[in-house]
Amino acid sequence: MPISYSIDPQSGWMLTRTDGLVTFHEVNARLDVEQRHRDLHPAELIDARGATTDLSVTEVRRLVQRAGEMLRGVDLSPTAIVTTNDVMFGLARMYGMLGEGVGVNTEAFRDMQSATSWLCRFEAQDN
Repeated sequence: MPISYSIDPQSGWMLTRTDGLVTFHEVNARLDVEQRHRDLHPAELIDARGATTDLSVTEVRRLVQRAGEMLRGVDLSPTAIVTTNDVMFGLARMYGMLGEGVGVNTEAFRDMQSATSWLCRFEAQDN
C-alpha cells in the first residue's frame, strides 16, 4: 500500500507518507484503519510529495462526505497535505474547500515548512 503512517512522539502529530499512485480505494481503506484504531484526533501531516492520484471529483466528494460522517463520532484535528503534483494539489485544495462545509479543516501546501507552520498555529490556539 502506498500509504503509511505513524504518530510522531514529539509533536503528537500523525505523520502520513504516500508514494506512487494513490487511489480512492486506498484512501478509503486508510480511513478504515484510522477509524478502527481511533487515530482520528491527532493533527495530521501528509507527505504526498512522492505521490500521484487518479481520484475523480466525484470520489473527492465521497471522501468529504465520509469525513463528515466520521466527525459525528470524534473530533477531527486539522490536516496538512504537502504535494508537488499539480493534480493532487488541486484535488487536495478541493477537498479542503468542500470539507469546510462539514467541519473538516484541511489545507494543501507545496512545501513542508508551510504545512508545519500552519499546523503549529492550531497548537498555539489550543494553549
